[in-house]
Amino acid sequence: MFRRIDALATALTAAVIAASAWAADASLLAQGTSQWQAGLLDEAQKSFQQAVLADPNSIEARMRLGGLQLVNRDYAAAILTYQQAIRLDADNAKAWMGLGFAYLHSGQRELSRAAFAEAIRVEPGRKAQLAPLASGLAE
Repeated sequence: MFRRIDALATALTAAVIAASAWAADASLLAQGTSQWQAGLLDEAQKSFQQAVLADPNSIEARMRLGGLQLVNRDYAAAILTYQQAIRLDADNAKAWMGLGFAYLHSGQRELSRAAFAEAIRVEPGRKAQLAPLASGLAE
């Protein structure tokens, strides 16, 4: 009986911690998005980085951070951020696309082509959008 209560208490504590992380993550994402829209890119990046720290499993936080890093032309950081998002969800076509663009802008054409091909594999509906870009990189 006590083991059951302990297990229930542990599960409840984990749920409360997860909910707190989610709330902090959502608040930081909203704050970062507002800052980005206002052109406050450094502040937005800090908010997105804090969102990642608040919830390391947040794909949304990593995607927004990666997008901002692309805008800021910090391609090396964007590559790492999109790779982390892909580790969390390998079937995220947008993460593969972001990775492809980060590789493209950093001069890594073959890796870019491979990332775009993976985005198409994951989400075949993107083929019309990405195939010309991917084939142009093969030349």
